[in-house]
Amino acid sequence: MALLAAQMVIDNYCAAKISDRSASAMRDQHAKSHGCVDAQFIVRDDLPVEFTTELFRPGVRYQAIVRFSNGVGRQQSDRKLDARGMSIKLHGLDKPTLLRTLAPGKTRDGEHDFALSSFPVFFCKNVVDYSEFMDTIMAPHATWPERFRLVTRWFAFIARYPRQLFLFLLTGLQSLLTIRDPLAATYHSMSPFLFGEDNVVRYVVEPAGRRSNSFRWWTPFSWPKSENFLQDAMVSDLDPARPGDDVVFDFSIRVRHSANSDDAEDASRWWTAPLDRTVRLGHIAIPRQKFLMPNRLYDCQHMTFNPWNCLPQHRPLGSVNRMRLAVYLASLQVRQKLNMV
Repeated sequence: MALLAAQMVIDNYCAAKISDRSASAMRDQHAKSHGCVDAQFIVRDDLPVEFTTELFRPGVRYQAIVRFSNGVGRQQSDRKLDARGMSIKLHGLDKPTLLRTLAPGKTRDGEHDFALSSFPVFFCKNVVDYSEFMDTIMAPHATWPERFRLVTRWFAFIARYPRQLFLFLLTGLQSLLTIRDPLAATYHSMSPFLFGEDNVVRYVVEPAGRRSNSFRWWTPFSWPKSENFLQDAMVSDLDPARPGDDVVFDFSIRVRHSANSDDAEDASRWWTAPLDRTVRLGHIAIPRQKFLMPNRLYDCQHMTFNPWNCLPQHRPLGSVNRMRLAVYLASLQVRQKLNMV
């Protein structure tokens, strides 16, 4: 999977260079950025003791960078089928993260990352499903025999994994039809994480005091004309000249009741048991700002986010997350070499 991710970065880079000689190598996933914004992450003062950790302490504040993005690994119109992403980087930690211990040269001291997407669950159950999906996606199709084999592989994948394909299409369709503004969308970690000593959770970030995007019958008739309408919406919302308060997201966890190994290993499982609960840990405040300045755009392009860049009390769980450790590092290494960073 690491090799496939690295190859995807190279292939997309070569394709981009054909039309734009100044193009840079991009992430294998979530390549198109709508913007990176300054924010403040504030833990609630009345946080229950059972959900207090080294990271989440009542009233603590962190300076943060929040990146909003599309899901695929290439630049494309916001009007195409795609997921949406939100990545959060906290600054000011005084303890090393797992990634800092495992790969010291790949992250800075004092950081903690969260990587989220616009759908509640991952479309593949585990790394076996996902590797077969990516093998099919990356299969060569330059000649007619290769195209025939590709069609055969797709039919085989659909026959074996119909639910995974349905969730994959639903992820893109839901984002396309409901999200008109990244600052009014709800984001999920999809895969499970440890929280504290024994809680298994998913992270949920949703707008506070604002109606989240939803599908209405007139949505297809109000289709935005701009190919970058998500960035346009952010620029309008965060315009310093406009009156209004900060944009605020609630940061919560979805706690799985009596979690077992399947809950940790199956990233596509819905958590809807009666005793599952959502606990708000704090909020993210994004002040009005100009975020399309050249230096911020450069930093945003080369900034790295990794779910393993976290404290041990919040380590990722399951085979999909274990795969992400290798994939993210491989993608980063190739991207930095191609960009000579």
